[in-house]
Amino acid sequence: MIDFPTDDGCRWSVLVRDIDSEQVLLQHSPERVLSTASIGKLFLLHRILTEVDAGTRSLDELVTRLPSDVIGGSGLWQKLQQDALSIYDLAALVGAVSDNDATNALLRVVGIDAVREHARELGYQHSRLNDAIRWPIPPGHPSRLSEANASEMVDFVSRLQLDRDLSPGSGDIFRKWLGASADMSMVASVFDFDGLDHDCFDGGVWLWNKTGTISTVRADVGVAMGRSRRVAYAVLAEWDAGADARGPVLETMAEVGQLIGEAIGWQDPRPKRSAARAAAVPAVASVSASVSAADARAAIAAAANDAALRDVRYLVLDGDSGAPLLERSPDEPSPSASVMKTVTGTLALANLGADHRIPTRVVRAGDTEAVLIGGGDVTLSRTATGEPTFYPHPAHLDALADQLRTNMPGLKRLLLDDELFAASQWHPTWDPAGRSPENYIPFIGALQVDGDRDDPLMDDSARSENPVGRVAAGLGALLGDVDIARGSAPEGAGDEVARVQSAPMTELVREMLRSSDNALAEALVRLVAIARGGDASWDSLQREIRAAVADLGLDASGCEFVDGSGLSEDNRLTPRFVAELLRRGYLGEEPFASLVPLLTVSSQTMSPARFTGANRVVGNSVRAKTGFINSVHSLAGIVTTRGQRNLVFAVFACDLDTPVDREARLAVDRLVTALHLHGDALE
Repeated sequence: MIDFPTDDGCRWSVLVRDIDSEQVLLQHSPERVLSTASIGKLFLLHRILTEVDAGTRSLDELVTRLPSDVIGGSGLWQKLQQDALSIYDLAALVGAVSDNDATNALLRVVGIDAVREHARELGYQHSRLNDAIRWPIPPGHPSRLSEANASEMVDFVSRLQLDRDLSPGSGDIFRKWLGASADMSMVASVFDFDGLDHDCFDGGVWLWNKTGTISTVRADVGVAMGRSRRVAYAVLAEWDAGADARGPVLETMAEVGQLIGEAIGWQDPRPKRSAARAAAVPAVASVSASVSAADARAAIAAAANDAALRDVRYLVLDGDSGAPLLERSPDEPSPSASVMKTVTGTLALANLGADHRIPTRVVRAGDTEAVLIGGGDVTLSRTATGEPTFYPHPAHLDALADQLRTNMPGLKRLLLDDELFAASQWHPTWDPAGRSPENYIPFIGALQVDGDRDDPLMDDSARSENPVGRVAAGLGALLGDVDIARGSAPEGAGDEVARVQSAPMTELVREMLRSSDNALAEALVRLVAIARGGDASWDSLQREIRAAVADLGLDASGCEFVDGSGLSEDNRLTPRFVAELLRRGYLGEEPFASLVPLLTVSSQTMSPARFTGANRVVGNSVRAKTGFINSVHSLAGIVTTRGQRNLVFAVFACDLDTPVDREARLAVDRLVTALHLHGDALE
């Protein structure tokens, strides 16, 4: 496992993926959007070659350097006498040494608007070149030269390697430009390449890449190829202004390079480094045809009896027949942790519908007064429309403000109504430290923005004591002199004058399971209770969850449903209840079948802290939901064996007296790994 340091506010977005099989080899917050310095210049080069393919641009066209192009910094043109170079040569300078003067000259010819639009046309919502290079940055110009996330940049370089957007000739030119990159200080540092000369196999590796560097950023994006495998990567790091995290960041980037090298069959030529690496990485577990069924079952039993599992309860079922294959206390209730979100997601899909979108509405309350009614969409964002947030595809406050300016130009007063969830904003068993400093849950209000995060891009970001106040501040900046206050919609409120809506329920449930977002889970379970005729009080929530579960034909004997997120230590689920829910999804029964594809997948969308070291052997064969609170490490899902048998499992490594630790989590992973390796022998 690679440990991504977070000192100095360091934030990472990382993805390493096989181009041909699309197997994810490493990921860490791949959707997080960060400043990327010069990485955005890739879209300029791509736009130029797109115009060449369209016949509207010639690479032989000469461009004369103007005083306005000169900015200095990285580059060689500033040191050359020649004031006129071809577009090809300027692009080669950008690819090789990230030449700033050449970049500005090319942007003057091509146009920054055309480059921005080109990134959008390629399908990238969060990755872009924002401006020409300016210093100091004038007022009104973007503070970030470029920004991106690892997910989109890996898609970009994969498509480039596969010639999916450019002609083969233009794709080859692009790769030659980047194959001359002189910056080998980051991911590529382990390969001991000569700068400017890695556009060929050298030591069994062929690599092309683009890097980005400013005082708070190190970013490296590219493709590394061995003789039989090619891997796309994006490793992006940004840290706080005034800090210097270069050492830990570059060290970690080199670790990613080591992982990539091993994946493509590279042999490290440095004997001391190679020996240290071999000693640090445990041997990957394997199974051979010579392993007897008895030995395979013994290996599973050893993992299932590991003392690190504490007071464990589990059930393993054959997915097709439903036959129990392995069990311990399967009807003993356990604290659920976030495995509870499998229940919440199923109920949301069943009772609200896969296509349902959560509305945030504004209704007229008079000629100059309106009421904004929170509908429970915690993903609503205060960022500008089109700008990145933690949640994918959110609604935005500025869209509401635009509608209000159009539909109520005389608006003088806007009331904010967050009363829908007022009866259950905080459960007494939740730890207040979850708001701050641990930053994993806000007050559950029906009107808030970005899950009430201080930083709308960060998962664990401090939450406030007044989520509605954050909404008021956002709207105040957008609406100017409109008086904004807390209030409620009066009886007989007028017609609707503005509305925005969340992403569809399927996407909300997917995000809840991926990031284990507690605010989203709690909002969804309240909307389920209300849709069933209850309200958002705790008593009503608990009644409606139990009734909804019964309506789906699930036996909830021994279960206790306290909240929708699993945060409460008082939630109780049995392994049998969870395994049956998941098995019905595996068999294709709705609404369970709609939930199963949304579960996280090992080595892809699951937390990078899971199935590390020797347990990496599972690859992408585990689809599951993780969970952790002080009393339990839980994991429930479907694991595919080496013989392609599908096993449904629910494991609760529980201890009601002493908080569980990392060893319990690792023991859970080892048990599921044993099921993958040896589960064909279970009967």
